[in-house]
Amino acid sequence: MKKNLRIYSTENLKKGKLTLNKKQSHYLKNVMRIELKDKISIFNEKDGEWFASIISIRKNECSILIEDFIKASDIFYDVWLLFAPIKQARLDYLSQKTCEMGVKKLFPIFTEYTQVKKINIDRIRSNLIEAAEQCDFNNIPEVSEAMNFNYILDNWDKFFEDRKVIFCDETSKSDVLEILNDQKNKVNSKWAIIVGPEGGFSDFERNNIENKNNSMSISLGPRVIRSDTAVVAILAIFQMIIGDWKK
Repeated sequence: MKKNLRIYSTENLKKGKLTLNKKQSHYLKNVMRIELKDKISIFNEKDGEWFASIISIRKNECSILIEDFIKASDIFYDVWLLFAPIKQARLDYLSQKTCEMGVKKLFPIFTEYTQVKKINIDRIRSNLIEAAEQCDFNNIPEVSEAMNFNYILDNWDKFFEDRKVIFCDETSKSDVLEILNDQKNKVNSKWAIIVGPEGGFSDFERNNIENKNNSMSISLGPRVIRSDTAVVAILAIFQMIIGDWKK
């Protein structure tokens, strides 16, 4: 078996024969150069991960025999990420890292200063799947359709009724370590993190968030950092202090 050769599938996974789709078959045949009787792993969120053998290689399709169950789906800490779309190459990076860092759900948001006005949800999901395939876990973050941030502000309780919200604000004077360490022993298992666009948040957005009872504004340090860097930074700090890194 080629080392760590894993593929994601939306099919129901159980023991028996499965014909892979054209994209998966092309990847295994022409990219990974698999051969008959080679072993792979196949997985999804619902059915977990399974060992399988290659039993047929044709021009446009490959078939596998699913044989043995490996493990159930990973359980992510319940943290959402709301982020403003950025340029494509850095959005690809952001998508992959959110999966690696254990985010449960992604919400692309159009804020007042968001410069990128179009977003490809299918491409985000493809990047999430690629990250999961390469990093040996089998849960894919859910991706919401993009929405206007004002709609979320107007329906705050609907979105965050039982969540605490970390607001990454470049103007905040609050120390992120102090804020999160103060929260780590309090009973709350659901969180959301908001990271804005390159131009930051407008005064209206900032004041609106800060007036919410369940929000806390934090600073990510004295330097101006890009949105994708901010996402990785706050997720690393969060997982270390509150999330599943501390276990």
